Amino acid sequence: MEKKLRFVTAASLFDGHDVSINIMRRLLQSKGAEVIHLGHNRSAKDVVDAVISEDAQAVAISSYQGGHNEYFKYVRELLDERGANNVKIFGGGGGVITPTEIAALEEAGITKIYHPKDGMELGLVGMIDDMLEKSQYSTIENFDFNKLKDDEKLNTKDLAKVITYIEDKGDIPFEIKEGNVPVLGITGTGGAGKSSLIDELLLRFHRYYPNKKVVLISVDPTKKKTQGALLGDRIRLGSASYNNIFVRSLATRNSKNELSPQIRNVVKFLKSQEIDLILVETSGIGQASDEITTVSDKCAYVMTPEYGAATQLEKIEMLEEADFIVVNKFEKPRSEDAFRDIRKQYRRNHELFAGHPGSPEDDQLPIYGTMASKFNDSGVNALFVDLMRAFEFDVPDEQGQLTQEKMSQTKKAIIPASQAQYLRDISQSLRLYNSETQKLKEILNNLDACKRSLDLVKEKSSKADLETIIKELENSVSFEDLELVKKFDDAIEQYKNGKFTYVVRGKEIKVDTKYISLSQQSISRVGFPKISNMGDKIFFMRNQNLPGFFPYSSGIFPFKRKDEEPKRMFAGEGGPKRTNKRFHYLS
Repeated sequence: MEKKLRFVTAASLFDGHDVSINIMRRLLQSKGAEVIHLGHNRSAKDVVDAVISEDAQAVAISSYQGGHNEYFKYVRELLDERGANNVKIFGGGGGVITPTEIAALEEAGITKIYHPKDGMELGLVGMIDDMLEKSQYSTIENFDFNKLKDDEKLNTKDLAKVITYIEDKGDIPFEIKEGNVPVLGITGTGGAGKSSLIDELLLRFHRYYPNKKVVLISVDPTKKKTQGALLGDRIRLGSASYNNIFVRSLATRNSKNELSPQIRNVVKFLKSQEIDLILVETSGIGQASDEITTVSDKCAYVMTPEYGAATQLEKIEMLEEADFIVVNKFEKPRSEDAFRDIRKQYRRNHELFAGHPGSPEDDQLPIYGTMASKFNDSGVNALFVDLMRAFEFDVPDEQGQLTQEKMSQTKKAIIPASQAQYLRDISQSLRLYNSETQKLKEILNNLDACKRSLDLVKEKSSKADLETIIKELENSVSFEDLELVKKFDDAIEQYKNGKFTYVVRGKEIKVDTKYISLSQQSISRVGFPKISNMGDKIFFMRNQNLPGFFPYSSGIFPFKRKDEEPKRMFAGEGGPKRTNKRFHYLS
């Protein structure tokens, strides 16, 4: 690409279909674009806020929920209101968006809505190439930076433009006076939950300091082969929507470390603004990385309990350099053991041996066990309060009353450690159940075959052999399974006779099993398979069964009440065009 392009990608509000947008953003990355992905169910405001703060050239949105006419136009209107008229908007929704609607949307200022026909003609890669070609422009060309040089309180759009200039040109576009804004560096291993932890810290910052401004600069790696990047982890940054929080993503590009090559200039510029706190998040790091210490006043190192053997702790540079050490995902098994070993290693690194005069107690060490996925986690609370004190923010009384524990005593995870593999256990149980069902089917089919043969065979010796086999087969099947077959036969007989009796909470209920149609046909209210051999019966019962019988795939009651009879809902009528027209009418 001639220029480094930035795309914001998302699925529209009320839309959970994110497969197609994930494919598109991966292809954009493979072509060298820097992609800020928001995930699914994102409002027009979410999208536009991200485009402005990230100073993106384009936005790509998938919309399968039927409200595309309003949604895409509203995104265009919001962008135009904020002076982002040049931002390209691309979209798609399969056959949901009709050709006439596409024409109307493109006339309203949407750059391109891709139809399945475009996919057939261009292919996915061709569509991506088309998007990149249409987005080849500079967001800072013709922008007057001189008007900003004396302003110490720039708006979101102007902040974004200056950061883009620094990242693309390598210097600050005007003279600045650097202030004393504190900088917190947050680094750690990939997948440690840095973004989730930062979101929790920003949420608390917004709650207790709503009038103070915080800036998050989030750095993510550039792929060496494609030069593309997935930036920002905004899927996890719900707090980015607050007005006093500014978020900007940077790529490592050719820095050869975990930070952007222009991070120092970006931080220097931000320090000239009326900002109260700057957070710099690095991309995932290895054991020897400590570049974050060169741009921050205080550093937090985020890790998980799963770092390997205890000797691995001796190799981690940031355990010596970090001011705060965070053991995130503390709900995991053995986290207490990991926490203890990290405390020991911290004491060795800083020669703070337990029992020596002046050596702090364990709960005074700057080490925190956190569960960023948990609401109001006491470990995150303790970290937040200590961070604010370290940067000399006034700690309100309410904030001081937060439940704070450097090592949480209660680990109430969304999925407890004891159930971490519960899906595997369920699937294993189902496999065993299905295997047992297949064996029962074979045994009962053989039993059926032997009983029929017994009626046909006349020789006494053959009859004796068959009776022996029948007895062996009957002994290999439980009495309960044979009773199931009998109950199945009884239920079928009741369906055929026209009356069905069952008991609910001790009350006997009798139901008519048939009804007379308009053509005067007697039709059964329950459809049932016409099978005669026991093996097929047991297979049907254990996999589907009749209404009111285990495994209840047809409902927990044998019949519905009269007012619960299913109504045919609109699901499709004719081809895509007619279906879509009907859907819009009903909506």
